[in-house]
Amino acid sequence: MRLFVTGASSFVGAHFCTLASRSGLVVHGLHRRTPLALRGVVSVRGEVAEVRPSPGSEVVVHLATKVMARDAREQNRRMLDAVLSWGLPVIYASSTVVHWPRQNEYARSRVEDEARVRASGLPYLIVRPCAPYGARHPEHTPAHKESFHTLARLCRGAPVVPVLGDGNYRRQPVHVDDFNGAILALLQRGVWGASFDAGGPEPLAFRDIVRALGGRRVLPLPRPLLKVIGPMAGLSADVVSTFDTDDVVDPAPLAAASGRTPRPFDPAALANV
Repeated sequence: MRLFVTGASSFVGAHFCTLASRSGLVVHGLHRRTPLALRGVVSVRGEVAEVRPSPGSEVVVHLATKVMARDAREQNRRMLDAVLSWGLPVIYASSTVVHWPRQNEYARSRVEDEARVRASGLPYLIVRPCAPYGARHPEHTPAHKESFHTLARLCRGAPVVPVLGDGNYRRQPVHVDDFNGAILALLQRGVWGASFDAGGPEPLAFRDIVRALGGRRVLPLPRPLLKVIGPMAGLSADVVSTFDTDDVVDPAPLAAASGRTPRPFDPAALANV
């Protein structure tokens, strides 16, 4: 089977391309700027909205997304316009933010895109990761810093780790290999027309994740202060407004459909980032 993968140069994308190639699939990885030199992967450079899939492509794995851009909603819409116009079965990597009761602009773009994928008439799969993490890819460094890598370095090197509010809001981190492996298993099993959440086996308070990564002390930051200093750290007011929302999912349906049980959160996977 021949896959055409958008967002191949991202953290998740590079890991996916390598895992898919090692699984015996033919992988063409689309990247925007960051050079892509992954063994077993054909590199395709360009913008999602301006290219066509490589000849012979059978499935599009749409991993490309914009999160922090001011016009993230519009850019994500344009990319999906292109993907759906190709007329191929599509695997859409969404996000568990679609479930949040308080949604920012990025979450709303994901909700809209999911609805469009379902209404497209194409064979589809929607898989939503919750806080994907893992080791750096040995052959590739993404242009954008992976958030868990940044957090792990901060926890190891700083005497105090600032967190929004009390840090008791929960996340359910999923290892990148569990997320990507589940997608490949669904593909190999021929599962289509379904949506799944991908998370670890249990939710963890954000402050407990910080401690597991070596953070010695947590410094709570009130929301008004973070709204001021957030932009200096690349966080828009829109993102800050929902950061302390619980992100809790049920991984059981994906585990049952894919035959893959997600591993517990493993701080050792971030030891050398």
